[in-house]
Amino acid sequence: MTTARRVVGSIAVAAALIAGSTVLATAPAAAKGEPAAAPTPVGTADWDGQLYLYYSASSNSSYRTYWNWVNDFGTDTFTAAGEGQGQRVKNNVYRAWNNNEIYRARIFYNEWQNSGSNAPYDDFWPGEARALNSGVQNNNASLAWYRA
Repeated sequence: MTTARRVVGSIAVAAALIAGSTVLATAPAAAKGEPAAAPTPVGTADWDGQLYLYYSASSNSSYRTYWNWVNDFGTDTFTAAGEGQGQRVKNNVYRAWNNNEIYRARIFYNEWQNSGSNAPYDDFWPGEARALNSGVQNNNASLAWYRA
């Protein structure tokens, strides 16, 4: 990696951390008896190479992580504690977070990474966290990785 790329990457990470701390500092406190909302994981400096697929928009959502291609989510379930734990991943993913700094993740509507016949898909670039687009939200079947 060149020095210029390291400097630009360091500046981007620093800016994201500052923005994240500003959001956390200004977030309202949770009401008594309610869990505090978890911060959005965008801008982390701790890349783990995983794609996080979440069951819902809830801060208490269960998730499943992936680092490889998946031809069919059919037998996978959400494993983390929280809303949706134990539910099938296939056709139940609401949002995702790509924590891989090198590859973009593509979530497909069909099995076997098939986007033929104009079937929808959604790309998640490194560091991106958001709800899936309407074409694959809760209609997801497979996953592929491509160099960003």
